[in-house]
Amino acid sequence: MERIAGYEPAEAIPMRPPTLRGGPGKALRTIWELVWMTMWPYGFIYAGLAALVWNVFTPAMERMERFAVGWIAEIYLRNVVLLLVSAGGLHLWLYVRRAQGKSYKYDSRWLNNKSRRFLWRSQTRDNMFWALSSGAFFWTAYESLLLWAYANEHIPRVDWGDGPAWVVYLLAMTVVPFFLVTAWFYVTHRLLHTKPLYRWAHYLHHKNVNTGPWSGLSMHPIEHLLYFSTVLFFMVIPVSPFVVILTNLFTAMDPARGHCGFDRFEIGYGRTMPAGTYYHDLHHKYFECNYGLQVIPIDAWMGTWHDGSPEAHERMRARLEAARR
Repeated sequence: MERIAGYEPAEAIPMRPPTLRGGPGKALRTIWELVWMTMWPYGFIYAGLAALVWNVFTPAMERMERFAVGWIAEIYLRNVVLLLVSAGGLHLWLYVRRAQGKSYKYDSRWLNNKSRRFLWRSQTRDNMFWALSSGAFFWTAYESLLLWAYANEHIPRVDWGDGPAWVVYLLAMTVVPFFLVTAWFYVTHRLLHTKPLYRWAHYLHHKNVNTGPWSGLSMHPIEHLLYFSTVLFFMVIPVSPFVVILTNLFTAMDPARGHCGFDRFEIGYGRTMPAGTYYHDLHHKYFECNYGLQVIPIDAWMGTWHDGSPEAHERMRARLEAARR
């Protein structure tokens, strides 16, 4: 499906490869800049939401010592509500109310709700179905497995009350999930672009060439199985269950923003804030570039980086044209 050009950022996507050269002072500044770029503003929002979910909307540990439909269903319903608020809220604002029209929209078309490519001929309904059924299921399954393991002391656990040194450790581990998810996403995403897995599973996500908030988690169950697997690292890395919940929240909710189809949110009085990810939007446009995320420039190291510049567009068009011959 061809795209119809809409908004394109004026400047090429900058590459900020992490480097520790230049002495300890410069290395610390580089690390701080990378952490700040990753956390502001959305990382802090996810961390705050994870704290609320862990302390208020998660069943008591005593209930989770044995697998039971009751507490697992509570987590599933909570996760569905979180998706309805995040992806549903963005869809309502950007695509139902069309509150900012097509300002900053990457593809000038609206979502396709009259196509046989999608279930019920509706891109929106198709995307919602996969996100709320398979997506919420695997999110809940991984979370329930790890919470059960914590409740039964099958895996190592660290809590905020274990002492000052562990508080510092957990503060650091609050940042780690954003980098861990990014690195693991690249690995699983490249795997999904191999011919068998693309044909069996990943094709479903790529039906969304012109993406919307619900497109982010619209995936085949095989892809969800891989996509949410980042938390399995915490079966051997000691953390608080809060970190597991934060990892899953970021994994499940951030795709709605990243696939919303708009580069900026208009927030009033002529001000805007970052919205979608042009870097990943280029992946949906060309398929064979930008497999990872900007925060760790693995694509640059692997030769698949597309910075959105006219020169990069031309190189990609030439490459695609040569592949068709």
